[in-house]
Amino acid sequence: MPKMLRCRKAGVLLALLGVVSVLAPSASAQGRKAFRKRQGEVYLTNEEFDKLDRFEAHALDKADRIFNEGKVRQALAEYESFLQEYPRSIAIPYVVLRKGRCLHLDDKRNEALRQYAEVLDYFPNAVEYAAAALYYQGLACWENGDEQKAMKYWAQMARDKEYRKHRLAAGAVNSLADNLVKTGQAESAMGYFWQVAVDFRTTNDKAAQYARHQAEEHYVRTSPNEPKLRKLYAEARVLRNGAKVTEEQLAASFDYWDKLRGKVEQYGHFGEDQAELRRNFYTYWAGQLEGKSPDRDDYQVAVAGFRRLADGDVSAWTGRLDRQFARGKQDDFGRIVKWIGLFGGQKPKVAEYYGKLVFEKMTHAEIAALIRALFDRVGDAKMARNAFGKLNLAKMPDSEKAALARYLWEKDFELGRDLCMSMQSKDRGRHELLLYYHGQRDAKNGLPLADHLIGVPEYASDALWKKAELLEHERKHAEAILVYQRITDAPANLWRIAGCYEKMGKVDKAVGQLAEVEGFFEAYRAQAAIRIAYVYKRAKMEEHCIAAFRRVLTKYPDTKESSDAHDQLERMGVTRIRGGVKDGKED
Repeated sequence: MPKMLRCRKAGVLLALLGVVSVLAPSASAQGRKAFRKRQGEVYLTNEEFDKLDRFEAHALDKADRIFNEGKVRQALAEYESFLQEYPRSIAIPYVVLRKGRCLHLDDKRNEALRQYAEVLDYFPNAVEYAAAALYYQGLACWENGDEQKAMKYWAQMARDKEYRKHRLAAGAVNSLADNLVKTGQAESAMGYFWQVAVDFRTTNDKAAQYARHQAEEHYVRTSPNEPKLRKLYAEARVLRNGAKVTEEQLAASFDYWDKLRGKVEQYGHFGEDQAELRRNFYTYWAGQLEGKSPDRDDYQVAVAGFRRLADGDVSAWTGRLDRQFARGKQDDFGRIVKWIGLFGGQKPKVAEYYGKLVFEKMTHAEIAALIRALFDRVGDAKMARNAFGKLNLAKMPDSEKAALARYLWEKDFELGRDLCMSMQSKDRGRHELLLYYHGQRDAKNGLPLADHLIGVPEYASDALWKKAELLEHERKHAEAILVYQRITDAPANLWRIAGCYEKMGKVDKAVGQLAEVEGFFEAYRAQAAIRIAYVYKRAKMEEHCIAAFRRVLTKYPDTKESSDAHDQLERMGVTRIRGGVKDGKED
């Protein structure tokens, strides 16, 4: 638009300032926040937006609003109009970039590439938009299937000291690094991953974490290198909640070495055909981790395990564990139990450490931990039963008995039963046994317990449920219904009653029960209605089924059940989804 005409138009609008203020209420950084919804997009900075005059702000707000609504062709026209109307606006670099985005999102990628090039050619110092243009050029090429060209753009972005700080650069540089790894240039890729891990630690946490994990895996597993990893951790501020630390401080920190130990465990998995890789891996890391924090049992046990995986010397591993145990408290029964578990199948060592225990001084929890270790780690049921016999059941709290009993169900039922029977609260013991029998669907032993507990207020509700379910498992549906009817947990019990009626072949009663749910429980109406349709479907009552599904569509249109009903009708070959069924024909 000619400058004279623009000025005259502006004069008219200024005379109508009250109208303008109504037309552009969002012409502020605060107002624009509501429109910043499209992910991965670049917006005019708040500082630049605040410098626009009222007319520019209104026009740009309108274009951005349309763009955010996904109407990219209409938005393109608005951005082009802005360029003609305000050719000297400070927002021009942004608007030119936005034209490219409109073309890009409209799948006109080649045209978009030319538009992005304009940003770089004419506004290379407008970093926020030029860097984004370079990123989008790579993205467009990637989407065109030209991976090699995409990498050239992203490599250019990574090399530029300003562009590579842009938030979009993180994804581009990670993609560039991934491509280098894929083409066998892992060492070159690490520089890029390192860059992202450090530069985007606070501005793009997800990209930074991804890059750091790739570098970690490389320096831990692919090409073990503790000094490089320590340098990365220092520069990327991985430890101490992001506080600045030096490599020397990390070297003196147990937290660093323990984290490294965890990474070795994380990446130290090898196949049967990778014996040499495994040996080299653990030889390197055992050497790096040894000699640190000798008083830390978990750490030293792990390092001893790494050394065993490196050299296969079981005798040396046993000696290391013995020496580590000797460094700590000799009368710590928790440590002794732990060592028994560590030695596992080495029965002489297990017996040696078992002999260190003084059961009279052990807590019930320590003996319970011993029982678990003997079953799980040592695999010696006889020794576990012997340890069980050391429990002082008269003084052991019911809560600890219940926890151990539930563990023992799968190991030794008789021991678990004995624990339940020894509880101070006999009814609690019966309830624990009921839980077991219910889980086993053992009605013979479970029903008598349930009948007794129904008379105990504390357990009555759960006992009713367990009895009804045991009867249902036994296919005694009529009896189960009578018990479900005594339960005061509606509509949960009503669903089960309907299910029992259906299993008995009493479709009308099942439907009637579901209709009751629909009528009296507002939150479950749609669910009950579609369950009615499925009852008819399983009963092969097609006409009623179709009518029930249609009813769901009519009464509950904005629910997931409505969507489900629509899908079911389509699968049944019903071509006219609307309406009901009358005399077997569609209305």
